[in-house]
Amino acid sequence: MSRQQSDPDTQSESEPRQRRQTRRRPRMIDNSVVSPCLSVCRFDGEPYCIGCYRNADEIREWIIMTREQKLDVLEKLEERKNAAGIT
Repeated sequence: MSRQQSDPDTQSESEPRQRRQTRRRPRMIDNSVVSPCLSVCRFDGEPYCIGCYRNADEIREWIIMTREQKLDVLEKLEERKNAAGIT
């Protein structure tokens, strides 16, 4: 029986795992932009939430968006509110 087969903690067997782990980039969550959520979460047949004016994709993806993406969404929300007559 070879050393590698009898000892599962050998470097050659653990090396691929270590390489995989170091190749993964940790996902950084941006918390610098406050969510526009008002805890209303209703669509009532509209394409946007009647509370925050985000669409379902924007709500779902908010947590993984970059700062720039979140700021873009906030600009769109202002445009939507202005179009709806809400300031």
